[in-house]
Amino acid sequence: MTAIRRLLMLCLGWVLFSAQAALAAQGEVVARPYGTVPGMNYGYWEYLPLGYDDAPTEEFPLVVFLHGVGEAGNGNATNLEKIMNRRAPPRLARDGRDFPFILVSPQRFNAFIQVAEIDAIIEFAKVHYRVDPKRIYLTGISAGAIQTWAYAAVHYDKLAAVVPIAGNGNGVNLCPAAASGLPVWAFHGTADGTVSPYGSINAVNAMNTTCSPKANPAALLTLYTGVGHDSWGRTYDGSAGHDVYTWMLGYSL
Repeated sequence: MTAIRRLLMLCLGWVLFSAQAALAAQGEVVARPYGTVPGMNYGYWEYLPLGYDDAPTEEFPLVVFLHGVGEAGNGNATNLEKIMNRRAPPRLARDGRDFPFILVSPQRFNAFIQVAEIDAIIEFAKVHYRVDPKRIYLTGISAGAIQTWAYAAVHYDKLAAVVPIAGNGNGVNLCPAAASGLPVWAFHGTADGTVSPYGSINAVNAMNTTCSPKANPAALLTLYTGVGHDSWGRTYDGSAGHDVYTWMLGYSL
């Protein structure tokens, strides 16, 4: 076998291996450590829905999940595991939950990811994956929920719906989002000693009563009586009786 033929065979083998790896990623959550994906400034967890590779022209909904302070890290393979410590979409996908959307879960050294950074992640996903731009959803916990509120206040026109959990939307002007008709469903525990439940109560009340025009559809708020800071586990896994995924996907721009 000539050297050129050997090289061609090696290249063909790599192409076949790469194709098989891409197919295997469907329905699985995959670590994408910092520096391994061109155009992405963070390490992140990637989930592609079943059927993604079988429908090469189809666009899929995108959900971006933002973590809290306890899951902050530099995005390497080891630190990305911190995100899996929470009962949230990436962990549910690892545990076998099938989702009908693309899931991107970035990790940042400081959980208070800035609005411009969130926007860059969404724009990256729109280029890197086959994202339906009319079905982009943002959700987060604690600090990630605070930044979900912050992003929604500015880029409401890019989002089909948001689900902030144990966050605080008091410091931002949500009236433009209310006027745009952005669907919001906030969750909080009444015994949360880390982020006051009024961070969700006041934000939802402002959208529904203070803003003019008022939110339409009305912003939703679910309070868990006696529950502390972790109000997200029971929300994301559905054990509290709520299906936030069907709710989100029921809306599009």
